[in-house]
Amino acid sequence: MCLLCGIVFTPPRQSGTMVMERASKWASVIGGVGLLVFFIATSYFLNSSASVHDDVDWNDWIVYEVEGGEATLYLDEDIGYTIYVDSSYSCSEVTATAYYEGRDYYEENCDPYYDFDNWRQVGDIGNDYSGDYQISVSADGFILVDWTTVEGDSFEYMLLSAAGCCVSLIILVIGLILTALTEKKRPEAPQFVRDSSGLYRPPEE
Repeated sequence: MCLLCGIVFTPPRQSGTMVMERASKWASVIGGVGLLVFFIATSYFLNSSASVHDDVDWNDWIVYEVEGGEATLYLDEDIGYTIYVDSSYSCSEVTATAYYEGRDYYEENCDPYYDFDNWRQVGDIGNDYSGDYQISVSADGFILVDWTTVEGDSFEYMLLSAAGCCVSLIILVIGLILTALTEKKRPEAPQFVRDSSGLYRPPEE
């Protein structure tokens, strides 16, 4: 009986706290692992896109070559098009438009990294729909280059991986916040002292 009297029973932790602890643990694990995996994937697809650009002869991917500054051209919504002009032009000298059903889909994007041979990149056409686009460029001539087909799905996968990094980071932050909250809510362990009879009692008794 004395042995039984000396046994201290600790009340079970509240189920709500246990659920929060499990949630914080899994959120931290999933967020951390996901962040690492998606970061590696993003780096891989980014390097793949860069290596593709360096290895490609972009002359093979010229879709249209136009003499003069205006033309009506059919553009496929599944292909991304970039406008190039002769390298004798500077980016500040060239303006362009790409109208389809009253909306201009031209986006200025002058990046020397994407220049090739005697062609200078001046901008992209964000064609959301297939159809005939009225394209106007303030130059004596221009070309449209298909820059998406040759790169395959690497660019899209890179964007998806980057989005996965963001989601994983959010999950990881949520897990850390839940961990901090559960630490605050966790009750302190009861303190006991041993009396002269050998039993453990609360210190206030």
